[in-house]
Amino acid sequence: MEPLTTLQVAIKNNVDVFYYASQVPMQVLFIEDGTLDKRVFLTTWRDIPSANEVQYTISDIKGTTDSISNKMTLNNIFTIAKRNVEGQDMLYQSLKLTNNIWVLLELKLQPGITSATLSLKSRSVEVAPYIFQAYDSIVKS
Repeated sequence: MEPLTTLQVAIKNNVDVFYYASQVPMQVLFIEDGTLDKRVFLTTWRDIPSANEVQYTISDIKGTTDSISNKMTLNNIFTIAKRNVEGQDMLYQSLKLTNNIWVLLELKLQPGITSATLSLKSRSVEVAPYIFQAYDSIVKS
């Protein structure tokens, strides 16, 4: 179904049947046990083919890696590791959808720059645009 997060509803009563569609925010499908051990994260990242990696640019970011990490945790996107590589702050994160699809994320931030690169890896690459939209809206909230 396009988009993936459209909920179609039919309500039947003694008058008629009423149909409507509603958009469900993607983040309501992220579940609480979406955190991975560091070693499992690294192994899984390497095992997923590079063809299944999608990159996006997030603009107008406000906040630090810590504040972003905290926002994401509140939405069941869990930080596995943080580090600084050549002046860039890196967040390695994971999430799990209600249908047991795992998504691994890498966020590259440069201090003082309001844009970042988000890399997503999943065995089900078709969820990437929806995960990006959710991530983008959370990070800007």
